[in-house]
Amino acid sequence: MIPNLSAQQANHLQGRIERLFTRLVDGGWELGIQAAVYLHGEPVAEVCVGHADAARTRPVTPDTVFPVCSTGKGILATLVHILAERRLIAYDRPLADYWPAFAAHGKGTVTVRHALSHQAGLPQVPTFASLAEACDFDAACARMAAEPLVWAPGSTMQYHSRTFGWIVGGLVRQVAGRPLGEVLRSEIAAPLGLAGELFFGIDPAAEARLAPFVAQPVQQAQITTAPSTAAPPPPGSAGELALPLMDFVNLPTVRRCCMPAVNGIMSARAIARHYAALIGPVDGVRLLPPARLAAATALATVPGTTPACFGHGFGLGWCLKGPAGDPGATFGHGGAGGSEGLANRALGLAIGLAKNRMDTHVEAPGHTNRLLVQEVLATLGQAGDGGFFTDR
Repeated sequence: MIPNLSAQQANHLQGRIERLFTRLVDGGWELGIQAAVYLHGEPVAEVCVGHADAARTRPVTPDTVFPVCSTGKGILATLVHILAERRLIAYDRPLADYWPAFAAHGKGTVTVRHALSHQAGLPQVPTFASLAEACDFDAACARMAAEPLVWAPGSTMQYHSRTFGWIVGGLVRQVAGRPLGEVLRSEIAAPLGLAGELFFGIDPAAEARLAPFVAQPVQQAQITTAPSTAAPPPPGSAGELALPLMDFVNLPTVRRCCMPAVNGIMSARAIARHYAALIGPVDGVRLLPPARLAAATALATVPGTTPACFGHGFGLGWCLKGPAGDPGATFGHGGAGGSEGLANRALGLAIGLAKNRMDTHVEAPGHTNRLLVQEVLATLGQAGDGGFFTDR
């Protein structure tokens, strides 16, 4: 464990990140970008550079909120672990014990552990009748509960890109007995002073602080995230579910609903503060005790069977990217568009990154999340990127 930074060292870190972000914005690789760094539960850097809108009329500020896509999955996982710590959820029990409708079509053997580690056998998005149905969280969860298995639970790991939110979020909804957004506010946002900066579905008051996604000039070549050039589907139709991710997440209906696998909307400060409170107290608040965190960061997938972007594989909801001998020492979850949330337990370090360019320009000096981590670790006297973005 390294010591906390002096005021001079913190100012040095702040300056390094500001210079990095300014270069990226001035070079056209980023538009608006925000980062927060915590060390031993204390903020040591909070950087905002660029603009929240394509017209460049609104500067990014610390309370600007960004769409962060799958970065929200890591925060959704935390809600499960909070309930597990209260003995309301057990990882090796079937989801159907808490959500009886989920047992349909032979899914009674899908456990909480399977769901959190993307081994539930349910990667397919249900066939929704309309966008409104997909955006109705309870209706979407009911559709998910009625889906058949694609393979036997636990036999294969495949990233449940969108369905993770309805499977895991539906579990939280059933156990807590409250809307998921309310659980997020009461269990994480309110205790950590993050009201207005942490959402699964943005509220109207925060719309003025939103920095929606803006495409890169070269993004037509990036198929999965490119803005659509075809004739758009009718508004509100099920066809909108097939829009490229940037277009989909920017839909007002989508950003205002609860779709936690893809529509997390938050600030970098919220992301970092959440991870800091997982590995230690933040203003007296610790979200999980060490023993629970250790259980949640134990490798749950077979080593070498997941794409390199997930590091060694998944724990219970988080990617594990620590050293080979201790993969859970560094854990977190990033999202499409380049947002990031991570914690390094050995260093007492937590980082949050949010930005509104949908992806990194192919000619940029490196992915922004990797560059940020390198700047932070260099300031702390650590070489490289800590393993978090290193391929196996």
